Amino acid sequence: MSNSKHPENRKWGIVCLTVGIVAVALFIQVSILNNVNNKNARKTSQVLLDQAINIIEKNQQSEKELIQSLKEDYIVRAKAVSYIIDALPEAECDVEELQKIADLMSIDEIHLFDNSGTIYSGSVPKYYGYSFRSGEQMAYFTPMLSDKSLTMCQDVTPNTSEGKKMMYAITWNESGDRMIQVGIEPVRLLEKVKQNEVSTIVSNMPMYEGISLYVADIDTGEIYGATDRTKIGQTLEDIGLSKKQLSSGKETIDTVTIDNEKCSCIFESSGSYEVGVTFAISSNRTSNFIAMMILAVYLFIAAGIVLVMVFRVLRANQEKQEQFAILSSMSEIYYSMYLVNLKTNAVVEYSRQNEGKEIHTLSQKADEMMHQITDRLVIEAYKEQAEQFTDLHTAAQRMEGKKIISGEFVGQKLGWFRASFIASETDKDQKPVKLIFTIRSIDDEKRKEEKLIYTSNTDQLTGCFNRRAYEKDIAEMDLNTEFIYLSMDVNGLKIVNDSLGHEAGDELLKGASYCMKKCFDDYGKVYRIGGDEFIVILFTNYESFAKIKEAFDNTVANWSGELVSSITVSCGIVSGSEQPWASWEEISRIADRRMYEQKAIYYRKNGIDRYSHPTG
Repeated sequence: MSNSKHPENRKWGIVCLTVGIVAVALFIQVSILNNVNNKNARKTSQVLLDQAINIIEKNQQSEKELIQSLKEDYIVRAKAVSYIIDALPEAECDVEELQKIADLMSIDEIHLFDNSGTIYSGSVPKYYGYSFRSGEQMAYFTPMLSDKSLTMCQDVTPNTSEGKKMMYAITWNESGDRMIQVGIEPVRLLEKVKQNEVSTIVSNMPMYEGISLYVADIDTGEIYGATDRTKIGQTLEDIGLSKKQLSSGKETIDTVTIDNEKCSCIFESSGSYEVGVTFAISSNRTSNFIAMMILAVYLFIAAGIVLVMVFRVLRANQEKQEQFAILSSMSEIYYSMYLVNLKTNAVVEYSRQNEGKEIHTLSQKADEMMHQITDRLVIEAYKEQAEQFTDLHTAAQRMEGKKIISGEFVGQKLGWFRASFIASETDKDQKPVKLIFTIRSIDDEKRKEEKLIYTSNTDQLTGCFNRRAYEKDIAEMDLNTEFIYLSMDVNGLKIVNDSLGHEAGDELLKGASYCMKKCFDDYGKVYRIGGDEFIVILFTNYESFAKIKEAFDNTVANWSGELVSSITVSCGIVSGSEQPWASWEEISRIADRRMYEQKAIYYRKNGIDRYSHPTG
């Protein structure tokens, strides 16, 4: 009874230990999170503070540069208007023409001043009679009266009579008898200024939960911009920051109460502004709590997964021991053996040395291992076939209802070998889920088999394929393929046998077969089907065959032996493209007839009686 409870006690012990480890980890994590979050809050606050100050300073500089650029542009436009009016004197006092010139130059107002600084004409008649003495805005241009080389442009200023913001540029004409002033509402500049307003800058700054940004007047403390727009218009003292807490330069305040909430804050002076960032301490606590809950869930899930994996490993080890007991008796007859789990895509190599030691890492799967085995063992010509056989994605389907499947391949060092999948475990549908993959050398068997096949299909004297091989091959050949069929006969074999002996006759046959194999083996097969009769089947077209035949004729013409000085061969040729052929028998019959016609011509030409000695 105690033995049966022992695994359960052990299991509960592991569970309690895991819970204790998780609790300790959470306690440590709380401390780390508090420390890290406080540091991150300070860093984030400092970064935002620096960004805000940098943007404010850059925008102020950008405004100055833009104003200067606009002044230069507006002075150029004033001069251009002056040149146009000088060229069109009739436009000087014509309001309608002056308005057209204003539209042409993309300006809002044109004013013409006399030598005393009084407006006597322009595109806006209501300003006639105004002079440099008509207020502070107009008085700005008084220096023009004493220096006719001057050109001036005013900063953005409210139009006194209408209150809209304008920029005015003025210049003397070429003759120096009048001044031309243009007025432009600087829409682009005004838009830029609007964008650069402190409140706009602050609203465009990236913000994070619990973090607030403030920009206030350094003297009065009035808040010009804030992430919480309800604070705009209040003072820093109104929200809980007194001047005593803020000094010139940079100031860090660990704890301050803003809107009844404890915050850490950092302030820095920049020009006429006091810029500060505050961070709500409660946000840290909230984020820490959320992080701890997420971490706790993660740790418990991870612990559960680890426990499941541990129990699976224990069960798997027991199964492995049972499998290895069976496999140990098989290992000696195989070059190598592998246990493949199709469910988990895992692979284990078995040998007496490693006793089933796993040879893959967690990142290396069984299908990858099969690919490596194939790549390492098989020669290039068999790799595609071997890859298909060892494909684990299709193995279960190929083995459905079968106990074993095998394939034969040629190895780089192993020679011929047989690879087999043996089903060691199946599911309810009789599909294998665990396999034994074996590799066994069959090189000796294959060599014996190939030798037997070669001997049974080869003519012993010439080394050509024999009649048996010929009949087997034509039974499998397709008449619709492109081919050249040659019926060949060695001339004068009987004469050589009778006059020089059978040894010379054998030399003649060997010489003829040598010439044939040398010229035809790359394109097809050469068969000796009887004494001096040969069949050649080439898989090429008739145009290419002409060169092959020419090479053969030259080879025959240049051949000589020790007992026989020369060879001649009669040949009957049939092309697969000549006509639709009914059978190989028909092709053979036509080729034989053509060959005998050639042989008759040869003997007649040389005055030779085939069945007796030469007549001369």
